[in-house]
Amino acid sequence: MGRNALLPKPLPSDEVAVGQFLIHPLHPERDGFYSDKAAEAVDELNDYFIQLRYKDVFSVDQEGRFAQSYGAKFDLGKIYRQPNLLTVAAEQMVQRVSRSPHEAFEAVCADPEAREWIAGLARAGQEFFFVAGITEFKNAVFKRAALQDGGASSRLRETPIEKGAKVPRVVRRDTKLGLGTDVRLSGVFGMDVRRVRARITRPEEPHAVSDLGWYWTYYDIPGQHLQLMIGLDDPLQPDELRLMLNLSEEDVKGNLDAISSLSMHALSAAASPLLKASSPALRGRSVSPHPAMLRL
Repeated sequence: MGRNALLPKPLPSDEVAVGQFLIHPLHPERDGFYSDKAAEAVDELNDYFIQLRYKDVFSVDQEGRFAQSYGAKFDLGKIYRQPNLLTVAAEQMVQRVSRSPHEAFEAVCADPEAREWIAGLARAGQEFFFVAGITEFKNAVFKRAALQDGGASSRLRETPIEKGAKVPRVVRRDTKLGLGTDVRLSGVFGMDVRRVRARITRPEEPHAVSDLGWYWTYYDIPGQHLQLMIGLDDPLQPDELRLMLNLSEEDVKGNLDAISSLSMHALSAAASPLLKASSPALRGRSVSPHPAMLRL
């Protein structure tokens, strides 16, 4: 996964983009903000990495959440005692990674409409999140994996994922579109996502000790002797993201349609194998939920 942390479940690729603010990093349908004004500046800071016929090995925790990515050439010692392993084979893996998350963050915060949205959260004392990188898979197939030869070699035996398995619901064969066939899944499987804090303070007011280590930017509030201060933290780790997902709730409410119909417009464009910087269909104050997500 490189610099992007493995998510505990895949997300719709048309609901998250680099440079986006999210209320919850695992529920982009709830609320968020994407700045049209900052889109070009954010895209210019992105590096793009495309790999065809991508392979990986994931571990899954006891609650059925993706836990760790090991890569196709995994270290045998790291997975030897893992009881719940999955292989993934995808037609394409694409990473968007910001070369300078701080510059991208500042570019979005410079949008007055973004600051208005942030100020509302600051008054409510609500933290939120900033997306600085994403990893997408196209047409990924998951299978159950186990070491052959009692772990004497690194060869894996693959079998279909059993019905009711403790894995993210969308990769199981008992989902609506997966009966009797391999589920082919496209979506976001990794993100560089960071906590954001915002407060309205007086310019002379000192920082709190808990602000140390955060990257801060400041904006005067017109007509008042006040400022909006916005802070960006380091990337969330996979373990932190896993703890933010209640998978029992997700397993009940999950909907394969909301994932299977995910778009990776630039990837599927026949004219070019390269992603276009403007490909994410996310423009405006709030991301519009996928129609299937409205029922959740």
